[in-house]
Parts: sequence; structure tokens; C-alpha cells
Amino acid sequence: MPVSIHIHDPADLIAAVPAMLGFTPIRSLVLLFVTHHPEVEGSAVVQFLVRMESPLQDHRLSDDDIAQYAADMCSRMDAHAVLAVLVDDRLSRPTHTDAADARCRSALQTLRTQLESVDLALAGAWCTRALAAHTEWWSEATPEQYGYLPDPTASRIAAEYTAAGRPIHATRTDLIELLDVDHALRHTVTAVLDDAAVQAHQRFVRAVQIGDPSAYSRQALWQVMQTIAHTSTLEVPTPRALADVAVALRDSAVREAMFGVADGEHAHRAHQLWTILTRALPDPDRAEAAMLLAFSAYLHGDGALAGIALDTALASDPDHRMAQLLDLALSTAMPPHRLRRLCEAGIESATELRIDIGVAAHDSPIDENP
Repeated sequence: MPVSIHIHDPADLIAAVPAMLGFTPIRSLVLLFVTHHPEVEGSAVVQFLVRMESPLQDHRLSDDDIAQYAADMCSRMDAHAVLAVLVDDRLSRPTHTDAADARCRSALQTLRTQLESVDLALAGAWCTRALAAHTEWWSEATPEQYGYLPDPTASRIAAEYTAAGRPIHATRTDLIELLDVDHALRHTVTAVLDDAAVQAHQRFVRAVQIGDPSAYSRQALWQVMQTIAHTSTLEVPTPRALADVAVALRDSAVREAMFGVADGEHAHRAHQLWTILTRALPDPDRAEAAMLLAFSAYLHGDGALAGIALDTALASDPDHRMAQLLDLALSTAMPPHRLRRLCEAGIESATELRIDIGVAAHDSPIDENP
């Protein structure tokens, strides 16, 4: 979500980076794209931020590629400036500008020059060895401007993000590990997946025989909502329940309705269920769960988790169309609020099936027990 900032104290901005990213970056160059605050003079709004490899890393984008990317993103997002935070444990604050690390200085100067050539600005660039309390930071342009970071986990922005259900992970690796396959759970779910599919097919055949194919989708959606309602950190669905959800998500009407769930009262429980399913399902069913997790994370401003979930979805099913579209949207920094069109389509789909997903349209017919 966009964050309003004052840049009178760079330490507060630098310390807020882990909360905004969702993890604590190491050996990284973090670019923050900002626009003027429409109401508060002297403030800016961070519209988007991206983490890249540090200029000291061997495998990284070239200085020119970084600068071109930044200029392109400013154009797409109508940003007026870029802020840069360089985090690398191999850095040390120089006593004067000429002693600064040559590769870092070159990368940031290329970025500054490219932005200025298109009437944009590198409005600030700061360096630190780590994003941790009491770690020294300094200005890239004027190293004599320096200080020490407050605790990133205690920042105002960190508190706001945590309250919104977005914890700060120690590293990006920790975030990736959240979606690693749980082999024991996958084995138990896979063992009952075929039977779940057979029974679902029998229900679909009966629905067709009575001349109401949508009855199958209605029952499947109701079943998924029941599972979501009983999912929590303390109550994980049974392997058979997870298999039934996986099979239900193969139905296009059910999948579409899940976009509406992400914007309703069951959003948090659904997010937990998609996380569990991403770890439990075999390919290609895993792609569906990972895509829905990515959508949920993206909608609520957690771009880091959304990106990792989309990588997982596309690894499971490289041709997954919705995952491809969300990946394109994320890579081009499409604002999360634009996803609400999909939420509205999901609500409409659930309304047509007469199932309450927690965000039913006013005066729509609802049947909670088909």
C-alpha cells in the first residue's frame, strides 16, 4: 500500500524499508518511487519500491539497465523522483566522497544522470551495512551526513503493516521458505486427490442430468467456503478437505468467486488456506493455490509475497494465464486497487450461484445451504 513519508530524517525512511518490502534485504539496492503528497506540503508518497542486487554483487543488472528501469517505472507510475537505499555489509562510511566504493558510486551516479536527463530526480541516496537497530547509515552524496538507525521492527510503518497482517520476515529466503513444499502433507493430500476428483465428477454428472450444471459449481463453492471458514493457524483442514478444495478450484466459476473472497470478511482465512494448499498440492493444482495467494497478497499491498507466490505458480504451471497476467501487472507496478475489478467479478459470480462469500452484493439472493 502507498506510504506517506517525511524525509526530514533519513534514518526513519531507511528503517521503514523492511516493513515496506515485507522482509529485511541484505546486499541489496532498494529503489523507492515517490510522488508529491496531494494534501501535506513537504511530504511524499512511496508508490512502489523494488529490491535489486547490490552493485557489489557479481550477478546483477548493469548500471545502465538499473537507470533505464527506474526512468521507465517513473513514467508508468507518474512518479517525480526516486530514493535509493544501498544495503551491503561490505560497505564502510568513507571519510570523504573520493573514498567511496567505486562501483556503488558509479551505479548511483548513472542512476542520477539518467533520471535528470528526463527531468526526474534521485532525491536521496543512503547507505548502510545492515537494516538493524544502531547500525550506522550515511548519505551517498555527503558521507559526513550520517547517523544510526532506529529499530526497524519498532517503526510506525512496521506497526501499521503488522496490524494489517503483514509481518516482517528476517530475509527474502525466509519468505520463500513459507511456500516450500510440505512433502508429508503433499503425500497425504495426493493419496486422496483422485478419489476427490471422481466424486466431484459424479456430482457434476448428476447436475447435468437434472438440467442444472450450475448446481455443481454451487455445491463446490459452498464446500470451499465451509473450508475457508474453518481454517486458522490452530485449525488446519484435513487432507481430504484440502483435496476437495483443490478439485473445486478446477471449476472456473469457483475460481472466479475466490477473487471476491479476497476483498471480504473471509480474506484472512482464505489467505491462510491458499498458503497451506501451495505447500500441500502437487502440480499443476499447486499453481491455482499459489496464484490465489499471490492475488490476495498483491491486493493487500504485499508485493514481495505476491512475487514469490507467482514464481511458485508459474514453476508449477508455466502456461497459467492468470498467473502470467498478475506477474505482468506486478512487474509493471500496476496499483493494487486496479485488482478490485476482479474482486467485483468474483462477487458477481458468487451472487449468480447464490452463495454468500462474505461480500455479497446488496439485495442479491443468497443461499448458504444449497
